[in-house]
Amino acid sequence: MIDTDKYTGHTPAPWDKLSEYCPVGSIDKQLIADAPLLLAEVKRLREENETLRKVDWEYECLWTWLAENTNLLNTIEPLMEEWKKEYDEE
Repeated sequence: MIDTDKYTGHTPAPWDKLSEYCPVGSIDKQLIADAPLLLAEVKRLREENETLRKVDWEYECLWTWLAENTNLLNTIEPLMEEWKKEYDEE
C-alpha cells in the first residue's frame, strides 16, 4: 500500500501543457517519480477486486443452491436415519 500523504500539496491537475503547468516542487517531483508505483498499485487493486467479486459470486451461488435445495436436504436426512436404523437392526 502506498502512503499518499506524502503527495499532499502537489500541484493540482490539469498538467495538459508541461511547459505551462510543469510541476516544480519537490512533492510534485516525488509524485511524478512514483507514477509507475501508483499505476502498479491501481492494477494490483483491480486484480484483488476482481478476485473478491468472483469469490462473492461463488458464495452467492452456493447460498442460492442451498436455499433451493433445503427442502431436498430436509427430505433426505430422515430417510438416512431410517436406513441407518434398518441397517443397525440387521
